Amino acid sequence: MREVPFADLDVDEIDIPAFLLPEPEHVEDAPEPAVVLPPSGTGIRRDKRRQRRRESTRRTTRLVLLAVTVVAIVVLLLAHPWRTGAPAAQHHPAGATRNAPLPSSAVLVQKDAQGGAVSITLLVANPATGGGHVVFVPPATMTEIPSFGLDGAGKALSLGGPAVLQTTLENLLGVPLPPALVVGDPQITSYVQAAGALNVDVPTRVEQVDAAGNVNVLWDAGPGSLSPGDVPRFLSARGQGNDLGRLARHQAFWTAWLSKIAHDPSLAAGLPPDLARVVRPLAAGAVSYQTLPVQAVDGGSGGDEVYQVRQADLDQLMGQLLPGVSTDRIRVQVLNGTGAIGSTRNVTARLVPAGAHVVLSGNADSFAYAQTQIVFYDRSQQQAAERVRQALGTGRLVLSRQPLDVVDVTVVIGRDFNG
Repeated sequence: MREVPFADLDVDEIDIPAFLLPEPEHVEDAPEPAVVLPPSGTGIRRDKRRQRRRESTRRTTRLVLLAVTVVAIVVLLLAHPWRTGAPAAQHHPAGATRNAPLPSSAVLVQKDAQGGAVSITLLVANPATGGGHVVFVPPATMTEIPSFGLDGAGKALSLGGPAVLQTTLENLLGVPLPPALVVGDPQITSYVQAAGALNVDVPTRVEQVDAAGNVNVLWDAGPGSLSPGDVPRFLSARGQGNDLGRLARHQAFWTAWLSKIAHDPSLAAGLPPDLARVVRPLAAGAVSYQTLPVQAVDGGSGGDEVYQVRQADLDQLMGQLLPGVSTDRIRVQVLNGTGAIGSTRNVTARLVPAGAHVVLSGNADSFAYAQTQIVFYDRSQQQAAERVRQALGTGRLVLSRQPLDVVDVTVVIGRDFNG
């Protein structure tokens, strides 16, 4: 049924119902009309009284119905804040913001011998009800690594250390995160040592081929026992086939480990405090396991697996982790105009909480920029550019005459940026 917009009482003229108007003033000098009474005994006066009562009842009924209609219109106007028939704006729950780290969360990163991230796991607990989410981030997910360009997210650790990895993950997910816990194989073994052997359900057979072409079976598919010392290899071994299959193995490990902690929370006593605060409530309820939504793309002649983010699905996932957060992000290019090492990463770290997504980074045409330039390409993008300037705390807005479709705003870092 098509909705008809109500009249705007602030603008339109409408007829006020008579019963809502004030009573007319009584005029003292006006003579009252003479009342002629019929002769008694004829019944005429009785009939007139009845007729007057019926007319009074009908008039009262009409006024009540009219009053009910007017009240209903007023209620609708108050309940639906529109003026032209457009749907009312939805209000997000309080606290759905990118300004603070993802609540009740931890990031566990397993590094390999080359210093890269072989696994990245985001844990998000629900302290009120128990349970939560475990999200596996494929290390080969292509994303912008500040100062280093487009590459696999796991390489951020070897390229720039934990700080660059932290900013890369925050920029990828669009929300500040607690400091990532980067650990090697010995630390992982120590974390699960107290739990003893884990009963895991291996999703697929894990094989490796050595240099001589011999096939070694590491784990058969199906139920099995996993000792604490084997956990690091269980998580990192590529095996044969798609790397996303390895992340299914991660789910088998986390399911088994959290199940043990659920029966005995003291098993988490040996964990770092920030990790234990998330793992304990996570183990106390239902857990949703998800892989970051990606799709495989051609990795070139090198044969390495490369994954591209399905942005709409990622936005939906982040809406589950942080209900009410807006999916609209400002696409930003960051160019280093001073040559200072680390300035691009620092700018990115400032922009993520402001709702920006750094999609490109690199060097400017010169390292002599004294003032930060915040370039936008259309008047409609000026408000977004102003949000960027406020997040950086400095800069001059510049409207470019050359349109650029791939980004909304370009930041050229100047010496005035104190990052």
